[in-house]
Amino acid sequence: MRLMTSVLALTLAAGAADAQTRIEFWHAFSGNNGDAVGELADLFNASQSDYEIVPVYTGNYTEGTQKLTAAIAGGTAPGLVMLEITRYGLFADRGALEPLQPYIDDAGADWLDRIRPFALEASKYLGESYVVPFNVSTPVMYYNKDLFRAAGLDPEQPPRTWDEVTEAAKAMTLTEGDETTQWGLTTPPQWVRWAMTNQAGGGWVDPADNAVQLDSDASVRAYQYAADWVNVHEVASLEAALDEDVAAQYFDTGRAAIEFNSTGGLTGNLTNLPFDLGVAPLPCETVCAAPIGGATLGIVATAEDEVKDGAWEFIRFVTTPENNALVFVRTGYLPIIKGAIESELAQETISQYPAYLVANNQLEVAFARARPPAMPAIRAEEPAVWQSIVLQEQTAEEALGAFAQQMRDMIARDQM
Repeated sequence: MRLMTSVLALTLAAGAADAQTRIEFWHAFSGNNGDAVGELADLFNASQSDYEIVPVYTGNYTEGTQKLTAAIAGGTAPGLVMLEITRYGLFADRGALEPLQPYIDDAGADWLDRIRPFALEASKYLGESYVVPFNVSTPVMYYNKDLFRAAGLDPEQPPRTWDEVTEAAKAMTLTEGDETTQWGLTTPPQWVRWAMTNQAGGGWVDPADNAVQLDSDASVRAYQYAADWVNVHEVASLEAALDEDVAAQYFDTGRAAIEFNSTGGLTGNLTNLPFDLGVAPLPCETVCAAPIGGATLGIVATAEDEVKDGAWEFIRFVTTPENNALVFVRTGYLPIIKGAIESELAQETISQYPAYLVANNQLEVAFARARPPAMPAIRAEEPAVWQSIVLQEQTAEEALGAFAQQMRDMIARDQM
């Protein structure tokens, strides 16, 4: 009888384990930020026994978008996905994402009210909710205070305008014979080029009506200004201008004094960089403007009902003030849940490292970007356009004029 009882107990335990619903969570976080995702998944899995969140790194935002597109077509999509904030419109438009309004209604007004308005607005597609904000950012200026001091510049008074950036970069560009041994800056990544067009009075695409703005005089001027750092002022490396990963390496190893990148890398930079790090708002041109970046969480429409329910429970779990504060201090991404920044964990971090407030304070000039279905394809094409300008194969006016017409055709095809 004792043996039969033991067998029955084992059978029941196995049945309980089998009843747990496994939910793959495809995300774009590596390194320090990937550790934060793993920590959240472990906390959620330990908090209940019905669901198991299994994080799966699928590459950067672009790579993740490509893999998800292929997985949806092949019927192998996960239950929960991280989608970059300008790319999720593609999947919402094609019916690949579960509409979240029924879940939101069930969660109640108290849950919805906890999300800060700037994050909530950036996660709407044509006024509907298909995703929930998770990691939200703005770009900031990182700079090497040691190199500022060596050049006789005050590291506590970083450049505030692009012209001031240019002058500082000239002072910190060092050469030996024909070789540049230290660069003043690395040219801006794509979303900062986007910011520069808005600051100049132009833009990429008007979020109100999807009108293309990239061939406006202001946008052309902004792109030309960025390319001139390489070809006119010679304060930025051509190699780094053509590859954002190389640009990051230049800054991280002290070969460049200034870079423009996401606040989401703040914790990793503070932890890993071997120099005195400065953090400042994005410099300004005609006006100050910083794009809202980061990513959202969406539930795949073809998932089983129990997977959808578990994915939603995880979304609710990570949108508490305590867990959002954990994301904030582990990564540097903005606190998007009311009360998160006031938590003990967040306040301890801010008191030690005031730089965590730079991007949060920059929200006063932050803007949400257009996210038509064509935007992933547009963003995939833009680097080649930028490279043609930097390589001086075309003027900014020529390159952006042709690309703007291509963008109009791409947006129009998706609206047919």
